[in-house]
Amino acid sequence: MGKYLLRQAILFSKVVELKPTSSLFGNISRKLHTDEIPVKEIEIPVQWGRLSAKLWGTDQRRPILALHGWQDNAGTWDPIAPMLCKNRSILALDFPGHGYSSWIPPGMQYYSWELPRLIMYLKNYFKWDKVSLLCHSMGSIAGMRYASVCPDDVDIYIAIDSLIYDDYDLHLVVDKYPKILEKSLFAQTRLEEEPPSYTLEEITKLWHLGTTKSVALESVQHLLKRGAKESKRYPNKYYISRDARLKYTLFNPESKKFVEALIKRLKAPTLYIKAIDSPYASDAFSVEMREIIETNNDKFECHFIPGTHHVHLNSPETVAPLIQSFLQKYNVPI
Repeated sequence: MGKYLLRQAILFSKVVELKPTSSLFGNISRKLHTDEIPVKEIEIPVQWGRLSAKLWGTDQRRPILALHGWQDNAGTWDPIAPMLCKNRSILALDFPGHGYSSWIPPGMQYYSWELPRLIMYLKNYFKWDKVSLLCHSMGSIAGMRYASVCPDDVDIYIAIDSLIYDDYDLHLVVDKYPKILEKSLFAQTRLEEEPPSYTLEEITKLWHLGTTKSVALESVQHLLKRGAKESKRYPNKYYISRDARLKYTLFNPESKKFVEALIKRLKAPTLYIKAIDSPYASDAFSVEMREIIETNNDKFECHFIPGTHHVHLNSPETVAPLIQSFLQKYNVPI
């Protein structure tokens, strides 16, 4: 079955060897991609274009699906993937509008519940019997939703620093909606324009500060590979290439009753890694939901480790052993 599934990926997806888009990014590629761990680019057709993904490893088993956070890309797994894919490949996806994946059509807006549907699409497309999930932030929320809505489809779920969408003051959320909608409309008018461009040093600092320093300066390079392009107007300058409409995604808060009903359906073996220096998933609501999961799922385990929201990217040597131990516990080859 495993050989058939991977063969499906190769036959029905466009597979290309990883080719850096510039000498700048080529240096990153040479450092990360070795002969021991082959890396390929996968293109998966969708109705509005393509989904791009990075396939780490060559084994014939069904890959672990790795899902990144909001406004990041598949490069977020570059430092840790080589530590995890010796005997089980990892398919690191670029969500729509991120990395190399197509943007949604003009006039449309991103919606967070589309992401669980995307997981289902990939499962059906590759004819997987189950889905193994390795997730961070927005990807973790999407993974939790899918694993809860379709509990029989997920064999393992690994979440880094997020499980559910955090609790916020609903009055403040609603107060911000008019401005978000206004900016969203404006962004629709600039889809064909090249964004502001910067030197390499400037764009690295900009990305670092844009994450409130969660992504360390030295880690930004891994996201730039798929998240920046060379300017056509200004030599030696680069611009952030993700869809600007992503900034105005409406992350709708959900009622406690709804979230509780959702998470009580989670039955897959679940590993939750919480970064203690991250502000996310630390509110009373998130803690309560985590405790409900722990009560209802005897295959749930949680680890608190030092680090920022992007702990897996900045300190993969801290995160990888926890994931390896979890995969071994549930007989997942690593």
